[in-house]
Amino acid sequence: MARQSTGNGPSHWRGLPVPSTGGTRMRPRRSACARPFPPGPGRPSPITHKGRWRWRRERVLAHLLGSVAISGVVGQLSGVMGGVEIADLLLPGIEVRVERLVLTDTEVRVAVSSRAGSAACSGCGRGSSRVHCYYPRTLADRPVAGRRVRVELRARRLVCGNERCDRRTFAEQIPALTRRHARRTDALTAHLAEVALFLGGRPGARLFRRMAVDTCKDTLIRLIRALPLPAAGTVPHLGVDEFALRRGRTYATILVDMTTRRPIDVLADRAASTFATWLRDHPEVRVVCRDRAGSFREGAQAGAPQAVQVADAWHLLNNLAQAVERVIGRHRVDLREPLTSHDGGPHRHDGELDIHGRPRPLVARTRERHRQIHERMDRGDSLRAIARDLHLSRGTVNRFAHAEGVEELLVAAVNRPTLVDDYRHYLHHRWMEGCTNAAALTREIQRLGYRGDINTVRRHLKPYRNGEVPTTAPLPHLSVRSVTDWIMRRPEHLTDVERKGLDELCGRNTALATTIEYARRLALMIRERRSEHLALDVWIADVRLDGQRELRTLANGIRRDHAAVRAALTTTHTSGAVEGHVTRIKLLKRQMYGRANFDLLRRRILLSP
Repeated sequence: MARQSTGNGPSHWRGLPVPSTGGTRMRPRRSACARPFPPGPGRPSPITHKGRWRWRRERVLAHLLGSVAISGVVGQLSGVMGGVEIADLLLPGIEVRVERLVLTDTEVRVAVSSRAGSAACSGCGRGSSRVHCYYPRTLADRPVAGRRVRVELRARRLVCGNERCDRRTFAEQIPALTRRHARRTDALTAHLAEVALFLGGRPGARLFRRMAVDTCKDTLIRLIRALPLPAAGTVPHLGVDEFALRRGRTYATILVDMTTRRPIDVLADRAASTFATWLRDHPEVRVVCRDRAGSFREGAQAGAPQAVQVADAWHLLNNLAQAVERVIGRHRVDLREPLTSHDGGPHRHDGELDIHGRPRPLVARTRERHRQIHERMDRGDSLRAIARDLHLSRGTVNRFAHAEGVEELLVAAVNRPTLVDDYRHYLHHRWMEGCTNAAALTREIQRLGYRGDINTVRRHLKPYRNGEVPTTAPLPHLSVRSVTDWIMRRPEHLTDVERKGLDELCGRNTALATTIEYARRLALMIRERRSEHLALDVWIADVRLDGQRELRTLANGIRRDHAAVRAALTTTHTSGAVEGHVTRIKLLKRQMYGRANFDLLRRRILLSP
């Protein structure tokens, strides 16, 4: 009778190493608990049957958790350690029984079997508990303590008792653990899919290799493609914007639910017809937040005439800033003159000559190009034909064609900012102190943030060496961007020097004065969200009467999109959430190095959290 009690040992611990003086050996399954340790010198005293299994359990936990020893972990002999079952630690929430646990330096192998008494037939759905046969099945699971986990399942094939069913036998599928033909657990598959959405194929595969999970980039991409796309649902407030697939060539459209601030769809292009088709399938749309692109305006009018279109306030301010910057660029010669509010300015030499007094090649090239373009225009050639014959871009030909004269082009060509402009004041003081070594001065300003080379410093110091030393310390040149920033900022946020500089520029040039006035009027309406007493209509009429060419172009565009701009001034709807998703799309594109096709990019946009 004593020999028969050996079968009471827990079967899920059989095959584990037991202590002995001759090293580790594996006991047979039928005699694992047959006798205690043999007595002898240097060997532990005989222990009871229960004590030996307690020692085995503690050694397994110590190896699994990386500790030297775990004391006080004592449980029943039915797979329970310290009141917690092994299945709950490694396979939580899954109805399986742990039969055996084998540990190596790189792997954890868990032998399990199903606890369920019956299973539903995959053909008819009828439950059955009649076992036809058993077969082994191996699944990969999430790693534990830096070790791979292999689940060795003793799977069952059951007999279907329904005579009308086409299947005679069927394989049992354990919920949340197995699927048909799957070699991974559901938990590991979900883990792989989540990382793939965040990182993509190659980065995700490199991360999983360090996490002791065997996978490849193609597997991760297949998991992304296998995920179901979320349904759009009801979208009363819609946001729309474009983003570049290949900048300047191919663009796509993102649609965002402004209530949940989540993307709901991505269109393959930015055509008005594509957007209108999508809107016809969603007649519940009542508000469309967009930028001032003509394709979105036309698509919204055709697909959702019942919806209110709202132009984005930030895009309006951005369009205004761009128009102001172009106006200042045409009058940048006034920026190079010294301002009396700055107490003197730099000594100026002829911009059409270099520091050696020779004509600059850029000036001659600009004059010749202007002459060729206007001669071709007088003959009636189109701008496209001129750009093709002269090997120029259409933007360059358009800029030369609309310039009032060659002097306007030369101002931009010969008065370009340099990297040394911000250090002119420091270099002047150091020269007056007696330091005339260009290399030493370059090293000094590099410590201050200068990013250029010594040749730029030498060109700047050439007039000093020729005796043309300014009597007062020069200040940095005013740039087009800095003056545009002064105009677009709130007047109360300007410093006294900036305010006086703007006033002096207005006194020099009436075109700049009217531009500053009109820009501030429209910026105030946009920021304060008000358009009382037809203020927008009055602004459009004033600009069309005596505004600069760039502002007139902006006013004509606002006039064509009057309803959406007026809604932007009187409502609180914005496209901020859409712009945030466009920024996130740029990150996803950089992660995929531009190699992914539109389908994969669309899935990552819609499924990423």
